[in-house]
Amino acid sequence: MRTLRVVVTLIVSCGLCGSAAVGQQLQPPRPHNMTGCLQKTPDGKNFMLTVNNKKTVEFSKSSVDLTPQVGHQIEITGTTDSEREAKEGGQQNGHYMQVTAVKVIAAACS
Repeated sequence: MRTLRVVVTLIVSCGLCGSAAVGQQLQPPRPHNMTGCLQKTPDGKNFMLTVNNKKTVEFSKSSVDLTPQVGHQIEITGTTDSEREAKEGGQQNGHYMQVTAVKVIAAACS
């Protein structure tokens, strides 16, 4: 009888954990800002933001034309591209964003 209680408790606990995780996945990514120097990626296909010449984020999608801002210090607003990060093996392998807005901070990177 005691074993049955333990098993039932574990099943209920696991079910609650699973439903909490599902609830978190349904929330849309929150917009956030990042600041740095806008550069083209080495392959020239995408854009990336660098700080001290180190890539901090790559932009997988953008609703803003970023081409005129290459070489400028900018602040971008966007959301995490969770699909791309999952495809690339998680955020430890790079941060990817979908850009929704850009603000020029300086005409040249410092």
